[in-house]
Amino acid sequence: MTKLRSSIREQPGSAPLIGESIKQGHLLPLAAAGSTYSQEEISTFLQYELAYLKEAYRQATERLDALKQPELFDGLDEESAHRVEEYLNSAGPIEPGQASHLVVVEMYPREGQEYGNGFVHRRVKLYQEAGAKVHVAVVSPRAEREIFEYDGVRVIAGQGHELAALLKQTRYTSISTHFMTEYVWSVLAPNLEGQTFYCYIHGFEARRWVRSLHNYRSGDVLERELAASIRRQQFWRNVIAHPNAPKKFIFVSNWWYEAAQEDLELRIPRQKVEIIHNLVDTGLFKYVEKSPEQRFKILWVRTANNFNYGSDIAVRVLKELRETPYWTQLEVKVIGDGRYFGEFEATFAEDENVEIERGFINQEEIARLHRQYGLFLVPTRLDTQGVSRDEAMASGLVPITNAVAAVPEFVGNDEAILAGPEDVQGMVSGIVGLLKHPDRFLQMSRAAASRVAGQSGPTQTVAKEIKLMGLAPETANQ
Repeated sequence: MTKLRSSIREQPGSAPLIGESIKQGHLLPLAAAGSTYSQEEISTFLQYELAYLKEAYRQATERLDALKQPELFDGLDEESAHRVEEYLNSAGPIEPGQASHLVVVEMYPREGQEYGNGFVHRRVKLYQEAGAKVHVAVVSPRAEREIFEYDGVRVIAGQGHELAALLKQTRYTSISTHFMTEYVWSVLAPNLEGQTFYCYIHGFEARRWVRSLHNYRSGDVLERELAASIRRQQFWRNVIAHPNAPKKFIFVSNWWYEAAQEDLELRIPRQKVEIIHNLVDTGLFKYVEKSPEQRFKILWVRTANNFNYGSDIAVRVLKELRETPYWTQLEVKVIGDGRYFGEFEATFAEDENVEIERGFINQEEIARLHRQYGLFLVPTRLDTQGVSRDEAMASGLVPITNAVAAVPEFVGNDEAILAGPEDVQGMVSGIVGLLKHPDRFLQMSRAAASRVAGQSGPTQTVAKEIKLMGLAPETANQ
């Protein structure tokens, strides 16, 4: 495939080279397509030419796939049957009449890797509390073939052989998958006959490349993402058309349901869709009344692995706060890791009131920190919900965030400092306002906890999933 950046030449009035325009995450204006067209003409030729090129790309990809087998799951082996038997014995039998459920993911939490789909684990624990027998299968081309346990949940992992054998041996009340990939689907699709399957679509697995523009630092990366984005569109069309297609697609927000369909350029019938927010475990993230002094304590806990999560915005906010007379009164704690985490370390190494801890911590430790702090710094460029923000709100922290993507569906000005996109000054002004007005801080803290409890607590989320997927005792045999 001809390199995009070498096929576009700098000419007077032409669009800039991709490699140059992408460095700062530029969104290009329509005028970059030419100065002699009307906006309607530009919009028309961009859409029609894009459709033509994507169809040509799809046909070329199909021809290439016909020439070489894709590196997808390719069958069973004898070892898998023995490992599945061992897993079923260790996980315990499914009792007669008991609801049963299989969760399929590419990663699951374990000791030392607690951030690996921790929100899925919270679901599993609540399914268990409802009386369902829950099995968890990790499927990835790089997964080690093993059985392990995390927090009372037995997990079987491998490249797909174990999952295929498990599905052949066990009829579940229902099956669900989170962040489904083409590889996972290659294992699931031929083995779902007679099973009831639900598919969660959370974000990146269906997202269009342009929503993550800030993450691409070179033309090479952009080209790979363009190709991957187009392939994802075709992949989800194939899933929807498959005889073993999911009974329901579950989206975590109304915004994401609409946005995903635009990204994938398809319509998923509303009767095939459920909107169920990600769980915020209010039993773990409990509201504890804040003291006025806690408004001076700021917490940031998040991965810094891509710019969508706004770690660079957080750094700029803290730098601006350093120039205010309140800086010496503030106590800031930063916990996380990722390729951009070093910016915190480099910028605040000499600040005694900023504690920086590289690494990830489990949810129990996060909940403990929530009780100690008052403000949660969580800037963002893209969230289909924002679970870490909601967990902090449930604990009574006032979030400092941006009104982008699905964020306004979950938080408003009564519960948060809600600045515009990239609006560092708006976030700083909001923080200073809370520092000046302790009563407002306490009021927003209570409102934040109330908002989450009424929107994303177990009753509004997992209870709906349990009913939908037949995991309650009274629905197990339906």
